[in-house]
Amino acid sequence: MNGRVRGPSSAKEPLSKLAKTAKATFTVDQPVLSPKSRRTIPSREDVIAFYRTHERVSWSLTEVLDLDWRDIQVDALAQTDVDVVESALLVESNNPDYVAELLDYFKADQDVCDFLMMWGIEEWKHYYALYDYLTKVQTALEARTNGRDENMEAVAESVRTALNEKIDKVRETSEQNWGIPDNYAPVQVCANTTLQEFVTADFYRNHAKHTQEPVLAKIESLLAKDETRHEMFYEERAKNCLAADPDLMPLVIDALKEFGMPGTYLLDDYDERRQAMEEAAFPTLAEKKAAFVRLFQKITRLVGRENAMRVLSEGHYLTDGADDTTKKRMRPELITRLLTRKLA
Repeated sequence: MNGRVRGPSSAKEPLSKLAKTAKATFTVDQPVLSPKSRRTIPSREDVIAFYRTHERVSWSLTEVLDLDWRDIQVDALAQTDVDVVESALLVESNNPDYVAELLDYFKADQDVCDFLMMWGIEEWKHYYALYDYLTKVQTALEARTNGRDENMEAVAESVRTALNEKIDKVRETSEQNWGIPDNYAPVQVCANTTLQEFVTADFYRNHAKHTQEPVLAKIESLLAKDETRHEMFYEERAKNCLAADPDLMPLVIDALKEFGMPGTYLLDDYDERRQAMEEAAFPTLAEKKAAFVRLFQKITRLVGRENAMRVLSEGHYLTDGADDTTKKRMRPELITRLLTRKLA
C-alpha cells in the first residue's frame, strides 16, 4: 500500500459554525426585489434543449455504485487525492440547500424552475458518486492495513458514519452562513452561478488529468462535463438578460466583485482546503497561469474585457468573496502581464 495514503488528513474536527459570512460590499444598497420580479429569460425551448442534451450524455450512477472497492487502485492514490475528494464531497453535499435556495428565489419563473430540477438531479449524482468513491477508498485502505477483507461491510458502515457527521455539520453551517442575497437581481444570480460552475468544472477536469487512480479520473471527467453544461446554461441566461437590458451591466460587475465559492461559507478550514485543491489540480506555475487566463476569458465573455479587468482588480477574487483588507488586490498591470504572456 502507498504509505502516504491514510484517508482524509482533515479528520480532526474540520467543521464548525463559521464566523465568516457573506458581505455584500458592492451591492449592499440594492433594493430587495419581489418574487415576481425575480425572472430571467429562458424559454421553454432552452429548457427542452438542455433536457435533450441531458438525456444524450447522461452517465450511469449505477455503474459507479456497483463498482467493488477492490476495483480502486489505492496504490495509485496520493494523499492529496483523498483529501481533495473529501473537500469536493463536502461542498457537493450542500446540494439540497443550493436547489432549495434557487427554487425559492426563482419560484415565479416556471422555466428556470424546470431547469433547476434537472440541474439538481445532476448535482445529486455528483454527491453520491464522490460519497460512494470515498467510502470505498477508505474501506480499501482499511483492508490493506489489516491484511484482510472479511467483515468489510462493518468497516464501510463506520466510514459512512464518520462522513455523515461531517456532512451534517456542513448542512447546519449552511443554514446560517450560505444563501443567495435577498437583494440580488436574477442576472446577478446567473452570473455568479456561472462562475461557480466554471471553477468547479475546471477543478474536476484538471485534477482528473493529474490523479493516477483511473476510477477517480473517470468520475471527475464525467462531473466536469456536467458542470460545463451547467455553466453554459447560466451564462446564456445572464447574457440574454444583459442583451435585453444593457443597464444591468453595473449590477453584474458588482456581483462578480463579490464572488466567492460556497465552500468559503461552509468549511471553516476552506482556505487550507482550497489551496490543497489548487495544488492538486494545477501543480505547476504554468498550469496556475493557464487556469487564471481561462477564468479571465470566462468573465470577459460575460461582461467584456475592460469590465473583467475591473472585476479582478477591484473585487474580492483573491479572498474568495470576502472583504479581506489584509490581502492585496490584483494590480491591472499584473493581470495584463499574465494574459499577454500566456495568450502570446
